[in-house]
Amino acid sequence: MAEQEDGGTTLSGMVGRFGTELRSLYEAAGEPTLGRLVRLGSDQVPPLRISDSTLSSWLNAGHVPGPGPKEKYFFLLVAHLNRMAAKDGHPTRAEGGWAALLKAAREEQGARRGGRPRKTARMTGSDRHEVLGSVPGVDRVPPRPVTLIGRDVSLDDLLAWLTPEDTASPSSVVALVSGMGGSGKTTLAVEAAHRARELGWFTGGTFFIDMRGYSSNDADLGPVNAAAALLRYLGTAEDDIPPNGDDILALWQARTSQLSGHGLRLLVVLDNVSSAGQVMPLVPASPHHRIVVTSRHVLAAIPGRHIELSDLSRPSSAQVLDHTLRIALPEDSRVTDAPEHAELIGDLCGGLPLALQIVAAILKTEPHRPLVSLVKELADTRNRLDGLAYEDVDALGNPMAVRAAFALSYRRLAPKDARAFRLLSLAPGPDFSLETAGALVDATLVETRQVVRRLIGAHLLAGRVPERWMMHDLIRLYAQERAEESQHNEEAMESLERLLLHLQQSSQEADLWIRWRVDAPPDERFTSSGEAWDWFDAEHRTLAAAVTSAHRAGFDLLSVSLAMNMIPCFEQRAHLDWRGVFDTAEKAAGRIADPQLDVEVLASIGALYGTNHQPEQALSFLSRAISLIERLGGHPSEATVLNTAAGALTELGHFQEALLTFQLAETVYRKGADKHGEGMVLHNIASLFLKTGTPERALEPLERDLAICGELGDRAGEGATLNTLGHVYFELRRHEEAATAFYKGLDIAREFRDVVLEGHCLKNLANSYAELARFDEALALYEEALEVQRAHGDRFREGETLMNLGLTLQQLNRHEHATDCFRGAIDAFEEAGVLDAAQQARAWLHDALANVPSCTHSEGTDD
Repeated sequence: MAEQEDGGTTLSGMVGRFGTELRSLYEAAGEPTLGRLVRLGSDQVPPLRISDSTLSSWLNAGHVPGPGPKEKYFFLLVAHLNRMAAKDGHPTRAEGGWAALLKAAREEQGARRGGRPRKTARMTGSDRHEVLGSVPGVDRVPPRPVTLIGRDVSLDDLLAWLTPEDTASPSSVVALVSGMGGSGKTTLAVEAAHRARELGWFTGGTFFIDMRGYSSNDADLGPVNAAAALLRYLGTAEDDIPPNGDDILALWQARTSQLSGHGLRLLVVLDNVSSAGQVMPLVPASPHHRIVVTSRHVLAAIPGRHIELSDLSRPSSAQVLDHTLRIALPEDSRVTDAPEHAELIGDLCGGLPLALQIVAAILKTEPHRPLVSLVKELADTRNRLDGLAYEDVDALGNPMAVRAAFALSYRRLAPKDARAFRLLSLAPGPDFSLETAGALVDATLVETRQVVRRLIGAHLLAGRVPERWMMHDLIRLYAQERAEESQHNEEAMESLERLLLHLQQSSQEADLWIRWRVDAPPDERFTSSGEAWDWFDAEHRTLAAAVTSAHRAGFDLLSVSLAMNMIPCFEQRAHLDWRGVFDTAEKAAGRIADPQLDVEVLASIGALYGTNHQPEQALSFLSRAISLIERLGGHPSEATVLNTAAGALTELGHFQEALLTFQLAETVYRKGADKHGEGMVLHNIASLFLKTGTPERALEPLERDLAICGELGDRAGEGATLNTLGHVYFELRRHEEAATAFYKGLDIAREFRDVVLEGHCLKNLANSYAELARFDEALALYEEALEVQRAHGDRFREGETLMNLGLTLQQLNRHEHATDCFRGAIDAFEEAGVLDAAQQARAWLHDALANVPSCTHSEGTDD
C-alpha cells in the first residue's frame, strides 16, 4: 500500500478531510467563481440544481454531498476541477478515489447525526463504567491490504509486541514502524491490526488515524484533534467533547483508563506521524493498550519498540509482482515465464513496495506487455522516475507516483538539510564516508555528521557499514533531479568539483606513501603506508566512480589524475576493474588533446597489462607511448616506458631485445640522475637472467640495486629486491640463504602492506622449506600465501601457489590432494587469462594422475 499522504485539515475525521481535499482541488483549479460552478450544473440536461451556499459548505467541510442529484453534480464538479488543475500540472485524484472519500465522509457524518445510539455516547457519571464495559469493540481500520510479501519477520515482530501478555511497563505501549516513503509502513501496520483484531486481542476497539505529518499543505493533525476523533470513535457525543485541548487530552486519558479497568484493550494506529509531539500526548497511561506509529522519521524520542523497514529482496520483489498480477488475472504468468526480468525490475525499483505496486498496475493495464520492455524503459536513469508513476490512486486515495512520495519527505527538510540532501546525491560510488560528505557540503566533520544524522533520521540516507552511508537508488535519482534544477545546478557543480579536488589530493598523497618517491614531500594526511592503504581500501569504489563523474562533468584533467593515482590499488588489488577506469581516463585525455598527457595514460595502461601478465597487450600501448615520445623528442617518463616495455619483452621470451631495452632505460635514468629508476632497471635485469637460466649473472645487479635502496632509504624497494635475491639463491641451490632472503622480504612486505610481495615471499619461503624437508612449515606457509592472494582476488598468483603446493604434495605422495591443487591452478590461470601457465598446470595434473614422481619446484614467471 502506498504511503503518500494527501492534504490535511484542522478539522478531524473524514468529513474534515473531504472538505480539505475538495478545497485543495478547487484552489489548484484556479478558484473559479461559485457562480460559474453553479452554472456547470444548470447547463446539464436535465439541469442539476445546486446553490452557491451548498458549494461553500462542501468546500469548508460543513457538509458532504448526499445521494441523488447532489452526488451526480459532485462527480461532475470534481471532473471539471480535475481538468482545470491538470492544465497547470497539479496532481489529481481519480473518480474512484473521490468516491471512496465521499463514502467514508458520509458514514462519519451519519454516525454523528444518529448512525450510532446517541444515548450510549452521551452517558456520563457513575454509570459510565458499566456502559463502557458492555460496548462491543469498534473497528475503524482501513481494509486489509491485498498484498503483504517479504515482511514476515517485521510482521511477526510487531505481532509479538502486540500480544496481550506484554504489559510490563509503559514503554511497551508504543511501537514505531519507520521507513522511507513507499516502503509499506501503513500496509504492515494495517495487516497487523487486522490480525490482532481477529485474535481477539483488542476488545475495546481498533482505530486508525491519519496524522497527515507529510501532507502537501503542512496541515499536520495535532494530538488534540486526533484525541477528539478517537473519542468519537469510542461513542463520545460532540456535546461531551470539551472545547479546550488539554481537557480533550485529559478525557482521552480518562476513557483509556476506564477501558483498561474493564479489561478492554485498545489498538490505535497513528499513520504518517512526522514528530514525537503528535504521539506522546496520546499515549495511554495504562500499559494494556497499544499504539502503532508509522513514520518516515526514526523518531528516537518515542519510547518503545522500533521496527525499521528496508528494501524487499529480489525474490520478494518478484513475488509481489507475480501475486499482484495473478489477483487481477490468474493466468498471467509473465513473472514466472521470465523470472530474470522480474528480478531486474525489482532491482530497478530498488525493492520499494510502492514502486513495485506501480509497475504491477502498469502491467495490469497492459496485459500483453513483456517484462523485458519495462526493464529497458526503467534502465534509463534519466526517465526512471517518470516510468514509476501511474494515473490513479491507491486504496487510501494517494497518488501512485514515486516522485510525489519522495517530494513529501523533501519538502519537510530544513533548508540546510535540503541542500545537503541534494549535494550528497552527487557522491560517486555506492556509498560515501563522512569526509566525502564534508567535502560535498563544505562543512566541518562535526557539522557534517549532524546533517547526516538528520537525513538518516528522515530515512533519506542509510548506513549499512560503520562510518559509511548511502542513498537508496530511487531517492538518489530524485535528489539529483533537485540538484539539477536551475536554481541549484551551479552550486551542485561547485560541490562536485570541490569533492573531486579533495579526492585527487588525498589519492595523490596516498600514492606517494605506497609508490615510494625519493622526492615525496611530507604531508599530514597520512603518517604511514598502512594508513594510506586503509584509505585506498575504503575509497577505491568512490575513486573509480569519481573518474567517470569527473569525465561526465567535463573535469577531464581531474578524471585522468584520479585514474593515475589509483595505480597502486590496481597493482595490489587484482580483483579491481582497472580497465573500465582507464578506458574513461583515455577518453578524458583524448578530449584534452595533450600528447604529453597521452604518453602518461598509454604508459600506465601498458604497465597495468604487464602487471596482469598480458605482455602482448602491454606492448601494444607501450609502443604507442614510445612513438609519441619520439615525435615529441623526449618525455619525463621515457625511461619508465622503456623499462616497462623491456619487462613485457622478457615475459614474451624476447630476451636479447629485452636486455638491450633495459640497458637503454638505464642510460636514460643515469642521464637524469634518477638513482631510484636505475635501481629498478638493475632489478629487472636480474629477473631476466633468472628467466634465461643464468642466475649467477643476477647477483651483481641485485647487489647494486640493494646498495641504491640503502642509499635512498627505499625500504619498499629493498623488500622486492630481497625476494628476487632469494629466487637467485634458490636456483643456485643455496636454500638456507634463500629462506633468509625471503624471510627478510616478508617482514618488509608486511611493514608496507604490500600484499603482492607478501604472497610471493610466503610462497617462495614455503618452496625453500620444502627443499629443506621442513614440510609442515612449508604446507602452513602455502596456505597462508593462498589466504593473502584470495583475499585480494589475485588469481594468477593464487594459481602459482597452488601449483607449487601440488608439487610439494606429490613429493609427499599425497597425489589425490595434489591433483586438487593442479585443477585449482588451472581454473585460476584461466580466469586470469594466462593460458600458457594453465597449460603447464595441466601437464602437472597429468603427471599427478599417473602417479609420476614429483619434480622440482616451479618458481613461476613472476618476481
